[in-house]
Amino acid sequence: MAPRLAFCILILTWIGCSQPRVPVSDLAAAKSMVEKVMESWKSGASIDEFRQSSGIIVSEDLWKRGQTLLSYQMKGEGEMLGPNVRFRITLSCSDKSGKKSERTFNYLVTTVPEKTFFREEGS
Repeated sequence: MAPRLAFCILILTWIGCSQPRVPVSDLAAAKSMVEKVMESWKSGASIDEFRQSSGIIVSEDLWKRGQTLLSYQMKGEGEMLGPNVRFRITLSCSDKSGKKSERTFNYLVTTVPEKTFFREEGS
């Protein structure tokens, strides 16, 4: 009886201490979401309008400050980074005075449990 009780306690402890699994984003859905975000920015929608209509949480300083997205190019197909998908994207933008610039950033995209699109710090 004692070995069985000890075994049950061990199993219950093991089950109770296991970490819950973090949902992993879907690569194809993340790529589609990137295209949706970029096309909305490129079409002239404001970041706030996009957030409200799409339900996607977006953080992009250039868009928020009113820069116009002229074009974008995804470098590669994206790579898994923990529960996120990382995309490297080259942006061609113009500021309010018309000055054009081209920059490349990494973006982290999640599709579950929330839909998010954030520029990776330091990229």
